[in-house]
Formats: sequence, structure tokens, C-alpha cells
Amino acid sequence: MSGTQKQMWLMQENVLWRPAQVYTNVVGAYNVFVVRGGAVLVTMCGLRSTAAAGGATTLATTWNGVAGEAAAVDIGTGTIVGEVVTVPLNVGAVIPGSLGAIPMTDALLYPKGMVVGLGAAGIAANVIFTFAVSTWTGTAFIVYRKMEPASEVTLV
Repeated sequence: MSGTQKQMWLMQENVLWRPAQVYTNVVGAYNVFVVRGGAVLVTMCGLRSTAAAGGATTLATTWNGVAGEAAAVDIGTGTIVGEVVTVPLNVGAVIPGSLGAIPMTDALLYPKGMVVGLGAAGIAANVIFTFAVSTWTGTAFIVYRKMEPASEVTLV
């Protein structure tokens, strides 16, 4: 593969989807995605509800130890099946909660993405969703670009 071909291949956006799962406050922290083989640029991450929430359910995310938002936010109260939650990938921003559609505007403090590298000594980096208060059911997705040829995001 030529240098130009390799650069074009690295610039592709990859999408990984996690099937519907019940997330409970009893378990709390779920390791949902793992970054392996090198750094990735995460450009979008979110969830979609597939069942009515068990009530007020808060979500907070951690990306290789770094918060993906300013604080945990209630994504369960009044959630309708099919609503989407996006993670701002910005420690200063707030998850806007469950909505039918979410504009990716500067006003919501959505950045260009978050670079997620490997942990200490090249150990895979964990993407953790922490649920509290009640139960939430849905799918999760991540959109990313490889920063190195061996980089990938996988399901746990």
C-alpha cells in the first residue's frame, strides 16, 4: 500500500455498534468499548433507548480515565423508546439528555473529537459508561478514526 493509500485508509471513519443491553445502577460502571493497538480520534459517541427507563437514570462516561462530560446527567426521566443521547466528549460540556434529534452545535460545546490513547505500558484503554439511580436499556455506538494502522475499537 502506498503512503497516499495508507493515509486515505487511516482517514476513514469507523462505526462500532453495541447491541441493546440492560444497564443497571446495581452494577454501575460498564466497560462498553476498548481501544487497542494505538490511538484513535473519537468523533461521536452515543446511546439509543430501546425500552422505557426504570426512572431517573444518570449517565457519566470515562475515556481512558478522562471524563467525557462535566457531570453525570439524568437520561432516564421521561425517556421515550428510540430517543438518542450523545456524549459531548468535552470535560466542560453537559450531556443534553435524551432527545429525538441533537444538533451538533458549538453552543453545546461539542468539540472536534477526543483522542483516546492506550493506557500505561500499552494496555488497552477502556471506555466506561457509569449508570446510577435506576435502570436504562439501549444500544451504544461510537464513530472514530484510526490514528495508527493497528488502532481499533472493539466491544468488551
